[in-house]
Amino acid sequence: MRALAVSATLALSLLLVLPGCGGGGPSEAPTTATTLPPGQAQTTTTAAAGKAEDEAAPLLAWADGTPEDGQAPLVVEFKADVEGGTPPLKYTWKFGDETPDASEANPKHTYAKAGKYRADLTVTDSAGDSDTDYIEIEVR
Repeated sequence: MRALAVSATLALSLLLVLPGCGGGGPSEAPTTATTLPPGQAQTTTTAAAGKAEDEAAPLLAWADGTPEDGQAPLVVEFKADVEGGTPPLKYTWKFGDETPDASEANPKHTYAKAGKYRADLTVTDSAGDSDTDYIEIEVR
């Protein structure tokens, strides 16, 4: 009976030690301690999805116009669709027919002569980021 008592004591000792050695029991994430010089506070920055909180989404711009084709004189209503960027935004439309540029987000423009034109949109934000797109217009 003495051998059984020693075996039970040994088994109980092993059960108490094994959970701390990865042999079972609740798992916890490892912890680390950081020692900072006296008087220095530890700071932590948390940002959603890995982006800094004050960082704007990238600037993306799309040019659209209605109608895209028709008889001269053709009046086209242009529209700048924009996502992201840091306001204020600056818009530049070049209509491709040697007329002055427009600086509105959604200008109207009249094409007087038949031809194929490319209207270019450039949007620039206050942080200096920019994006461009274009739309083709056909005037008969």
